[in-house]
Amino acid sequence: MKVLLAGYNIDSELIKEINMHIATPETISAAYARISRSQKDVTSLRVESLSEVEKARQSNSNIIYEMGHSSIAEHAVFNFDLIGISRLMSELIQRSRLASFTEKSQRYVTLKGDYIVPEEIKKLPDLEKKFHSLIEKQNHLYEFLFEEAKLYLQQQHIFDNKRDLEGKAKEDARYVLSLATQTQMGITINGRSLERLLRRLDSSDLIEAKTLKQTIEEQVKPIAPSLIKYTDADHYGKNISLNDIEPQKQQIHARMIEMTDNAERKILIAHFMDQMNYSYNQAESIVKKMSSDDIKDAFQCIYDGIKSYHTLPRSFEMCDITLELSMSSSCFGQLKRHRMASIFRSAYHPAYDYSVPPLLQKLNVEDRISILMKESETLYHQFEKVKQGLGAYCLTNAHHVNVLMKCNLRELYHFIRLRSDQHAQWEIKQLSDEILALVKPLLPNAGLYLAGKDSFHLIHHN
Repeated sequence: MKVLLAGYNIDSELIKEINMHIATPETISAAYARISRSQKDVTSLRVESLSEVEKARQSNSNIIYEMGHSSIAEHAVFNFDLIGISRLMSELIQRSRLASFTEKSQRYVTLKGDYIVPEEIKKLPDLEKKFHSLIEKQNHLYEFLFEEAKLYLQQQHIFDNKRDLEGKAKEDARYVLSLATQTQMGITINGRSLERLLRRLDSSDLIEAKTLKQTIEEQVKPIAPSLIKYTDADHYGKNISLNDIEPQKQQIHARMIEMTDNAERKILIAHFMDQMNYSYNQAESIVKKMSSDDIKDAFQCIYDGIKSYHTLPRSFEMCDITLELSMSSSCFGQLKRHRMASIFRSAYHPAYDYSVPPLLQKLNVEDRISILMKESETLYHQFEKVKQGLGAYCLTNAHHVNVLMKCNLRELYHFIRLRSDQHAQWEIKQLSDEILALVKPLLPNAGLYLAGKDSFHLIHHN
């Protein structure tokens, strides 16, 4: 056996000191593409690709775009610093499933009032003036709520240290901040996913998205022309046109749409096939004969030795759960991180209502928040007359979206473990607890360990 570290992330400052051809991400992809067609060892193939960059590029282009083996582009990995984008834009970016994102937290960082002004509005002085006024009011209220929340928490002696106290105050004060608020993020993404991301950005109607696409493309195409090709906007998947109807305010936060029938038995069939030399018919026949106690015992065997850091076996993916959810943008900012789930978000609209954190309700500031929300919503409608989707910049972290989420039980375990934990942010915990209450009674055995990580040991010792 031989293992050779073939490469790793290189900081951009170091890249400047290296010959650009040597630093191209295409050579790794080209070398790995040739593994299936060459008797040479992969180390030799990498050396060849490095010495013949243009030939490597042609090879990539033929294999990826002519033969359709797009996975070759996944061997090229890029890191990007995105600075000064809006919170609204971060949501569009993070729709990419096969990528890693780390975003500036509004929960841990005290914000300084920075925001972006949509290019569409800069051409309309009256609206731009109204927008600046609105954002300044939102930022001013954020500062006020932050200080008032800190004072309240100090008086209640809820937190022992300054960091936790200020974190809680920021966590709730941020609800009044606009989706135009600036953020920054780091991205790690492969070539295949990057091409899709660039197409998605270019397909957006927002100038901010198109500008971001162009800026990324200008940096990446010169070093990876054979991997990043189809980046222009297309309207594939956007062709359905229905009569607009007025959005409805959701009265619930979580509602079960459907769940796999006989889920526990289907999990066991898959598990037996995975662990034993059974055909599907053999495994199904065994499971059909199992009593309720047998099923319980089988799951206890699966759980034997489980620790809080373990993921569930893949057999748990045989159970699918579909949920309709309603939540604030602040809450959605956390939900969207669970990219293994299929998540579909409605467009932002003020008719979906907004959330006021329980802490802020105790400060008797709901009237001030209500006035600001109405002003945000009024300007929303004015922006929408300019361009559909533009009004979202005026709305806040408090404003709701409707979400359709489908995930398998394995992924739901991960979600619940993080979000039903006592350290989770209050709204995502509330949502997670509601989902837990819907799902767990239906899966008494497969869902036994569905709980926040702080509760794991309680279940484990029962």
